[in-house]
Amino acid sequence: MEISRLETYIAVMKVLYKGDPITKKQIIRKSNLNLKVAKKSLNFLIKSDLIIEKTLGNKTVYSITDKGQKVVNYFRVKDEDSIFGGSNITRID
Repeated sequence: MEISRLETYIAVMKVLYKGDPITKKQIIRKSNLNLKVAKKSLNFLIKSDLIIEKTLGNKTVYSITDKGQKVVNYFRVKDEDSIFGGSNITRID
């Protein structure tokens, strides 16, 4: 079953919500998304000011903004009774 755009956005933000800035490759691996979907999601989330892209040395890394953290909290992604219960979103750890 294919997941929705909203689910892909939440998946990326949930990965970033857990801590330090990480690379695109790490986001793809941890969120279980393919490269094409991940790129589209990252671009949308950056334009929406939910995540930010930074250059650290020779790496490009991504981190969640305060606004993005509020969105993750709003959707209660970690709760079993959230709207994402039973979807792949709750299995990203």
